[in-house]
Amino acid sequence: MKNMDIQELHVNGKSVSIPKYYQRVDSMPDDPEGSLPYMVQTENAACFALIFPVDESQSLPRTQDELIAGIRQFLGENQGLIEAIAETDYVFSIVKTLKQPSGVQYVLTYQKFYPEFILNIQAFFEETGMTGIRDNVVYEMCRRQNIVGTEDDPFSGWTQDPYDANVKTGALMNISEQKQFDEKFPGFPLSMCREFVRTLVM
Repeated sequence: MKNMDIQELHVNGKSVSIPKYYQRVDSMPDDPEGSLPYMVQTENAACFALIFPVDESQSLPRTQDELIAGIRQFLGENQGLIEAIAETDYVFSIVKTLKQPSGVQYVLTYQKFYPEFILNIQAFFEETGMTGIRDNVVYEMCRRQNIVGTEDDPFSGWTQDPYDANVKTGALMNISEQKQFDEKFPGFPLSMCREFVRTLVM
């Protein structure tokens, strides 16, 4: 992403970069103190990010194993882990939630660690308009190539937890949610989410 495509924000004197096309919106009464709300809408996604400082008591686990284990504790039957990364000075996770009656929401939780405070970002990326397009297109491609599906189970091989193949419960990550398909679906929620992350960590 080119520098002209980002905007730089400041929280407690520290800079953070997000995609330029996000627009600042008014804070809500329940928003955390000192928070910066931003949003953008595309034909296929509604994206909202809340950027704010927290103290050490609200720190996420700083190792990948602990981060993944902590996330799994709170996943519901309609949720699944997409990604969890722990680096020296930041961690983030992406969790999906199946919405009712249809659609998917991806939630990004990101923390950047500073000596004085933790920069915290909660961002939500939700399907809008016609839902399930990415899933359906990629599934049909995989089915034709015999990557997924058997006579007994048309969805065999379609889903798998990204970190533990033994996990069988919840809304597991599916093949269409792999990074390799993001370019084919710009403006879709998960592609937007990952682009947001790339801007944060660049």
